[in-house]
Amino acid sequence: MSDHFSGPAVMGDPTLDITDFYAFPSPERAGNLVLIMNAFPMATAQSFFSDVVSHRFRLRPLTRSGGGFVHGPAEHAIDVRFSDVPKGTSVQKGNIVTSDERETSFTVGEPLEMDGMRVFAGLVSDPFFMDVEATLRTDMSGKLSFGTAENTVHFRDVLTIVVEVPFAPILEQFNGIPLVGAIAENVVTRRGKPIRIERVGRPEIKNVCLANPTRDPLTKGLELRDLYNREDAFALSREYGPLYRSRLDANLAFWSALDGKTVWPSGPDGRHPLRDLLVDDFLVLDLAHAFAPGSFLEIERSLMDNRPHARCGGRWLDDDILDEMLTFIVNGGRGERLGDGVDAPTKPASLVFPYVREPNRRDDLPLPAFLRG
Repeated sequence: MSDHFSGPAVMGDPTLDITDFYAFPSPERAGNLVLIMNAFPMATAQSFFSDVVSHRFRLRPLTRSGGGFVHGPAEHAIDVRFSDVPKGTSVQKGNIVTSDERETSFTVGEPLEMDGMRVFAGLVSDPFFMDVEATLRTDMSGKLSFGTAENTVHFRDVLTIVVEVPFAPILEQFNGIPLVGAIAENVVTRRGKPIRIERVGRPEIKNVCLANPTRDPLTKGLELRDLYNREDAFALSREYGPLYRSRLDANLAFWSALDGKTVWPSGPDGRHPLRDLLVDDFLVLDLAHAFAPGSFLEIERSLMDNRPHARCGGRWLDDDILDEMLTFIVNGGRGERLGDGVDAPTKPASLVFPYVREPNRRDDLPLPAFLRG
């Protein structure tokens, strides 16, 4: 389910649960980068942002290398923090600080613009769309089982953080390199040291590619998602990195074989061709290219096809990520387009800031079946 409920730790506190991450060039103002972090699955009008963690966007320059990307040491970060909500009120305040010394405060629910930077935080319609039950049936049965076309998050709401900034200063910091790796994470600081609670790059890495613990003998029965959430996306630990890679090899081999063909043959050591690309989990976008819907995974596909990419990459709010990932992993985009039959969110995105849409405010929705189980 994208990144909703992506591990036992965040399931115990929905304020810490990052549901989705989006990064794309602004469709409204050329030269701007939009970053969106959604949190709190099934949020309501009574939901508030965590006042304990820092919500952080991180960007690093990338270069293509073999079957993956190499990131440089330069980093641009944007930190967003929220205050507690005083008793007797429902107004929450926020503060944003960027690496290039932009800083301002804002009120949740009210768009803000300052020196070319735009910020919005608040309750919105969940832009994600997917038939979660169909994906689970496929995972358990070993057969493509996408016949219901039901959007599991239809009419659901989340809390969003939208930040739009000019990207020229970022490219200057990156020595002009426009290819960028981007992640969203939340961290809490203890004794001066940041402790990462959750992070998100590409969708479905944890809940589809890493979740099933039954196929890999090395990690069988282990819940790896909480460990993976704690990792720095730009520097996986030596100690646990082999576990994530082994789990990915096994699960990617399963998904790749669903059509009965072998587009991605594993190596003699069990290494899946997509493993190194996906284990380094960050969105990849090229700021030299203009906004273009449907660019999700275009850069990754071009890398595996050994050709130049032609679009901006990243992830737009209406990109059908389940169909794109399923088709890429199963047949490399060289066969029929596969999918779950759910092709649009509850409310399509806007092309003007803040791009996300007004909340549904539905309090009559039953708990999704996969959570009841």
